[in-house]
Amino acid sequence: MTTRILKVPLKGFGAPATDAEVQLAVLDPRDRLKRAAVVFLAFLMIAVGAIPIPLVHFVLVPLALLLGVGFGANRLRQHEIFRQVEGRCPFCGAQQSFTVMGSFRLPKRLHCGNCQRELELTT
Repeated sequence: MTTRILKVPLKGFGAPATDAEVQLAVLDPRDRLKRAAVVFLAFLMIAVGAIPIPLVHFVLVPLALLLGVGFGANRLRQHEIFRQVEGRCPFCGAQQSFTVMGSFRLPKRLHCGNCQRELELTT
């Protein structure tokens, strides 16, 4: 897994854009497979644990297996994921680290921890 750093504009409606530093993790196929396997195995354990429960196993076992395959396939498709986003809020000017998770896709909506306004990372 390698790391890539980007400078992207952080915008707020009616405020001038500021720069944000986005740190991304670039996942190689081995990392993506490992992440997908962890999610699939977690749902597989739920399915195995639900087998002895009467009536519930008719729904929970197939649902857990389907969710495991679905979430695992989703993680296989993620080539870059957010690690950290730091920037200055365009409204209040507070320098902060934003909580961002998931696959790297722009635009991404964020919220300022200080003034609670909605912000957007754009291209």
